[in-house]
Amino acid sequence: MAVISSLLQQRHAFYRGLLAVEVLALVGLRGLEEAPRLVSLVYLVIASVAVLLDSPLLPQNRLEPSPGEAIPQQLKQRLKKALLRRQVVGFAWLLALLIEVMWQMALVFDPALAIQLSVVHLVVWLMLMLQLLWNLVNALAEEPLFNGDLLMGAAAGYLLVGFTGGIVLNSLLVLDPAAFNLPAHGHALPDGIGHAPAMLGAAFASLTTIGSPVLKSGSLTSLTASVGITIVGQLYVAILIAGVLGKPRKLAAAPEAEHPQVRRTAAPIRMRRPRR
Repeated sequence: MAVISSLLQQRHAFYRGLLAVEVLALVGLRGLEEAPRLVSLVYLVIASVAVLLDSPLLPQNRLEPSPGEAIPQQLKQRLKKALLRRQVVGFAWLLALLIEVMWQMALVFDPALAIQLSVVHLVVWLMLMLQLLWNLVNALAEEPLFNGDLLMGAAAGYLLVGFTGGIVLNSLLVLDPAAFNLPAHGHALPDGIGHAPAMLGAAFASLTTIGSPVLKSGSLTSLTASVGITIVGQLYVAILIAGVLGKPRKLAAAPEAEHPQVRRTAAPIRMRRPRR
């Protein structure tokens, strides 16, 4: 069907775009230390990939059946749910953009308000990033073939867990600064902005179970955040293996006349007389 083909093409473009942006962000992490304000922009760009490449709000991404094409009712319901999830992501991204701007301004002009907004900041971003991750896992589970696009989508999802952890640690830094071992960042910026690259690096260190000296070992806040990031990362890998890579693939059945095993099975058995 043309609708299914368009849906798969959009998904594969989303996998490739998301992975490319994430890899570029990791490669440029050293440069982000010189411009820590760009870390928030990186988070917004990563989340916006789903809005730009995997959204029915854009004309080029609207799924419409070709003339004369009939869509089964069950498939129509699945497509409707997929479009609804995409719209939710679009609205959640706008809300994350709004709260990010408010949080950044509060960090500079009203630190007391920034502490209160950090809870809202954490909840909104967690809702958005976990929704992206859940949608990605569902999309990977529906892939008909095990190919390079599926692998890129799986890698993008794993890196997405790390970036989500960076957002969590950044919000916790404002709520509980004593939970982190951080030297002076050397910028005339609040710690919630100046230490954002260090928080992102610590999140990926926790994701890979290496651990980071930035997280204070005796702090319950740091321990909870580090263990949470590690568990989510391991759960993602386990769910991916069990639900995606371990799922049996249905192969198209070949005609009996062209299948050698069927020909051997269906061939009449000839009895040979014993030689004397």
